[in-house]
Amino acid sequence: MRYAILLIVCLCSVTVRSEPIHIDIISDYSPDSNQAPADLATQLLLKIEQTLQGKLTLDFMPASREREWRELVRNPNACLYNKVKTPEREAMALFTAYPLMSFPANRLILKNQPNIPDTISLGTAVRMGFSIGVSEGRSYGLEIDNFITANRNAFWVAEGNQSAYRLRTMLSQDKLDGIIEYSSVFINEHPSAQALNGYSFHAIEEAGLTIFGYIACAKSNEGKRAIDLLQAALQRPDLQQAIISAHTGLFFEQEEPFILRALHKAFNIQH
Repeated sequence: MRYAILLIVCLCSVTVRSEPIHIDIISDYSPDSNQAPADLATQLLLKIEQTLQGKLTLDFMPASREREWRELVRNPNACLYNKVKTPEREAMALFTAYPLMSFPANRLILKNQPNIPDTISLGTAVRMGFSIGVSEGRSYGLEIDNFITANRNAFWVAEGNQSAYRLRTMLSQDKLDGIIEYSSVFINEHPSAQALNGYSFHAIEEAGLTIFGYIACAKSNEGKRAIDLLQAALQRPDLQQAIISAHTGLFFEQEEPFILRALHKAFNIQH
């Protein structure tokens, strides 16, 4: 009789464990749309759901950026995606170890400075005597901000609401050797290849090559189970390759090498 009871308990446990986890994805994606999602992050998340073959199901709940983190604390079944890890966020959410997306970080944009490596530290750029423009009051990320604060006299600091635009203009007029800016912002203002002639875009060591977007779930039993399943899917070589392939051609050609190398490194894929 005792063995029969143990067998029933084990079978019940297996049944419970095998039930799919229902996760509420808090985002601005509308599941009622008849069209496929346009943004790559949502497409990749749905691909992960398909890869898990019914072990995890996703329900999309619309919410603003401001509300989504509050919802994550209140709802034990809630997850967010395409989120940057910070110590503050890791204190309130569980994150996957592997990223879902990769984005370009701020770049050092130089003009008429050939033979500079793709990646350079601000310390090296300052020692080379480059005149580099930055905007007063703008955050370029913790590491870059700290360097600028410690070496303020080495930078051309522009003030005012239009400071970033003025710096880009000064660079184009050869009044500066370089600026710190998102490459996409600069390239959008110079749409032709001829207009970009002479400019080069360099990853800044203090900032890292890219910014990763991860999946974050509530700190709950449901959230932990979801993260375990999501991480198991992200560990699959076929899904990792699909994520890398999806990033190919997504960003400007000046950014693509950084993006792809960063993803290979994040997934521990040897070239």
